[in-house]
Amino acid sequence: MDIFKLGKKKIFAAAFLTLICCLLMVIFPTTALYSARKGISLWLGNVLPALLPFFICANFLQNIGVIRFLKSGVFPFAMSVLSGYPMGAKIIGDLKRGGEISCSEAKRLMSFCNTSGPAFMVGAVGAGMLGSGTLGGIIAIAHYAGALINGMVYGRIIGVEGGAQMMKAAPLDKGMQESFTEAILMSFKSLGIVLAYIVLFMFVTDLLHLSGVLSLFSSQAVRALIKGFFEMTVGCGAVAECTALTGSMKCILCSFIMSWGGLSVMGQTMSMLSGTGISMGYLFLSKLTHALFSAATAFVITLFVL
Repeated sequence: MDIFKLGKKKIFAAAFLTLICCLLMVIFPTTALYSARKGISLWLGNVLPALLPFFICANFLQNIGVIRFLKSGVFPFAMSVLSGYPMGAKIIGDLKRGGEISCSEAKRLMSFCNTSGPAFMVGAVGAGMLGSGTLGGIIAIAHYAGALINGMVYGRIIGVEGGAQMMKAAPLDKGMQESFTEAILMSFKSLGIVLAYIVLFMFVTDLLHLSGVLSLFSSQAVRALIKGFFEMTVGCGAVAECTALTGSMKCILCSFIMSWGGLSVMGQTMSMLSGTGISMGYLFLSKLTHALFSAATAFVITLFVL
């Protein structure tokens, strides 16, 4: 896409924000360095080993045309559940750019195929942050139930004319080895984008700490939600530190934050959806409703389980 088609106002706005970001990094070099190290450490220790195998497998299966035998929602939802953000968006973006699904079908799929992985919710958030695998399990169940409810709602609104059809992929014109090599290169490119967004929003959340903006809010829960608005891992960690909250309330708030994903995940998602016609406004709305459905589901489950 020609960047000049965006219009002068958007170009100047992007340039202004970039300049502000650069100035902040110059003014607060220690914070910028700390945030970059923390983000890179998180990416190397958790994101890269967790996502790289799935990215390679998903890209390879797409390259050799296996997904043409599946219904449009099966493959992106399965891979999204198995590997987490932003795998579902990556697959949907590739399908739309390849002409295998329509824009309306891509929007429908994005309403429920953009999820976190169960290992992260049960292990990292539940057992690690909240100290309970049970709470992690409730968060995971609520997260996926919320996604399916979200999908049904948006399916009604958008329509499901392409949902029951088999995808039509282009015939394979590359050898297996070439397809696999291309899958590896595409995977590292996508994960490099994920790294950039993680570092950027680590810096944003650390600046919020430094600026004292969060101290304006007396409630720990509100401060945690603000952090989760930007970055879900930081937000869930902040919820776990809220001493005034019960286990049930922590579970509900984490369900909301995990399904929302944070601006960091949204940035990663939009980069994967480039050229599909899906707007940030639509993604924002669909993730907000997903978060609300998940929180409501977690609330109901905790009434009977905890």
